Amino acid sequence: MMKRDAQQDVRQDVQQAAQQVVRAQYRAALKNDVTEAALEEAVSACRRKMEKEKQEGRLLTGGMFRWNELLFLYMEYVTEEPVSKGENEGADSAAGREGQTDWAGIPEQWFPEMAPLLHTWPELSGETHWAYMYPVFWFDTPKGLETWRRKKAPDKRCGRIAVLYPEKLFSYVCHHQAIVEEGLLVGDRYQMISLHENLLFSYFETPRDREQVNIRREEGESLEIQKWEAVDPEAHFRHFPEAGGENFLVIETVISVG
Repeated sequence: MMKRDAQQDVRQDVQQAAQQVVRAQYRAALKNDVTEAALEEAVSACRRKMEKEKQEGRLLTGGMFRWNELLFLYMEYVTEEPVSKGENEGADSAAGREGQTDWAGIPEQWFPEMAPLLHTWPELSGETHWAYMYPVFWFDTPKGLETWRRKKAPDKRCGRIAVLYPEKLFSYVCHHQAIVEEGLLVGDRYQMISLHENLLFSYFETPRDREQVNIRREEGESLEIQKWEAVDPEAHFRHFPEAGGENFLVIETVISVG
């Protein structure tokens, strides 16, 4: 009996080791005639779906955030499919690959109650209510489900947005991708910034100093952050008046699951 239990434990350990986390972020736009009552009803259905997927092991963390007519999603999917380096941040997965999950299409499948309330985006793969946002910056990459789990639940799951001047968009992206590739800058482990058009959405958790890491797990001076600081970062952002001079505006958390 003990031997059989031990074998079962080994099988469970192997299964857990094979599980990976894929992070993805999305943007949606509410129609002008949507009432707050209709939105709350649809949001409640989304919350129940996220909680169900978490209970069944397909979602680790999820959040929905709002600013005026714009909605944003942050999702950490759990999968046993092979995951490439970029796909841990959702990259290279917008159109899906043969035989693999189309991560960009999941909100459309999971949240049908939202569809009547949202405008559609004319994407390359067809019209969608949830536009996939392309990851441009993060401090850490999931190496597996168990190593990515929070050691302690965050106080809050938060979202913030920023608007880039169109002529500064590629400067921002190139500098931040260079910082990621270098992998030496230390910051909060679960932060992630993605881009759609010239709009940035940043997910983060508080307290922000709880798990401070860098991608390479090495000490070293980041030369790439120095290059970014030298090109006048403030000049890249079209500031929100209500942000109090900050580049990013913290927005309302509508759903928090994790």
